Amino acid sequence: MSRRRVLWVELLTLTVTISGWSLSASNELYAGEKQGSLPLQFQFQIVHAFGGAGDGIAAGGGMVMDSQGNLYGVTGAGGTDDMGTVYELTPTGNGQWTETILHSFSGGSSDGFEPIGMVMDGAGNLYGTTALGGPENNPLCSNGCGTVFELSPGADGEWKETIVWSFCSLPNCADGDEPLQPPTLGPGGSLYGVAGVTAFQLTPGSGGWTLNVLYTFCDQVGCNPTGPLTLDGKGNLYGAAGNGIQKGDYGLVFALHQEPHAQWNEVVLYDFLGGGNGNCPQGGLTFRDSGLYGVTMAGGSNCVNVGGCGAVFELTRGSDNRINEQVLWSFGGDGGAQGVTPDFGVVFNRQGDLFGVTLGGGESGGYGLVYGMKQQQNGNWAFAVLHAFNGSDGVEPDGPLLIDSEGDLFGTTGGGGSIGGGVAFELSPVKQAN
Repeated sequence: MSRRRVLWVELLTLTVTISGWSLSASNELYAGEKQGSLPLQFQFQIVHAFGGAGDGIAAGGGMVMDSQGNLYGVTGAGGTDDMGTVYELTPTGNGQWTETILHSFSGGSSDGFEPIGMVMDGAGNLYGTTALGGPENNPLCSNGCGTVFELSPGADGEWKETIVWSFCSLPNCADGDEPLQPPTLGPGGSLYGVAGVTAFQLTPGSGGWTLNVLYTFCDQVGCNPTGPLTLDGKGNLYGAAGNGIQKGDYGLVFALHQEPHAQWNEVVLYDFLGGGNGNCPQGGLTFRDSGLYGVTMAGGSNCVNVGGCGAVFELTRGSDNRINEQVLWSFGGDGGAQGVTPDFGVVFNRQGDLFGVTLGGGESGGYGLVYGMKQQQNGNWAFAVLHAFNGSDGVEPDGPLLIDSEGDLFGTTGGGGSIGGGVAFELSPVKQAN
């Protein structure tokens, strides 16, 4: 039997390995309650408008926050050479923020360009991916096949960039090419990610970084990974892919599981059926309690579009070890005013409320929105639009939300704003009077 052959019998073995994910059995599909029944109010604020002279353009990939409350992110263009930037946003009091450009990408053989997103380790080092850049001697990608980079703060306040890895460095591009997702930080400072059809691990050492190809997709199913990898406490990796098993090819959720002899196997956790079940899972996956949560860009049961407008889903494991799906919300209601095309994963606050963004929809021109969902006592989820973008305050949220310890939400848009280069924004929960 091929080590990549995906059989449901493998799922029984994986059940034992992935401890802590002993999930409830439920297969009910429901669409939640009507908009407005979510008792959450948020105050919207633009943290920074991109696009000024020397500034980045097309903010994307979301942001990360350090222990002092500073925000870090990337822009896909702009900067000194118009190849993207890494920026820092520092709060200065009274709701004001100051931007500092930490790095402007230059492309070529020694640097990347078109950064995708970043993670931060406990020492404050930033790690990210660029879709292009690096050595340009490969005919498959004449502008370079992409990189993983590190930015480290120095004692003098300057940041130093190091190219951790340039893709297509191995024969036949066995290490992958053009990573379109940010890396995932693991124990010991290891980085996990997807580049093209390759899942990889980068491990730091005294002699530099070592890349290990964990798995190559498309030999069987699960081609075209569509989000970053999610790591659990046992070292298993989870992700979504745009190609599935069923005839309709609606996408799937997979797990990568390491065998004792060190080779990795893919296990299909759920294969989407299209229609009301969702179509084309996108963005990262999120564990909470006994569920694995994510979104699909299409499908759902609340949209007049032929392919559907997208859905929020939860995967749970039943007593028979089968994976069941619940559709928590279907987008496209009220003629699209409740959002269409969710493209990034969801986050939770301490109370278990769920938050995310959609690329389109909203009542202010269809520029996208931020939504919130709260589970009700009957098990259904209430839904509300927290902010609909109108162009002047941003267009198309481009990246997952960041949530801090106070429940404040931070995100980015790829366009719009007062200068047209996108915005970084904050949504702060309004404290209710007793």
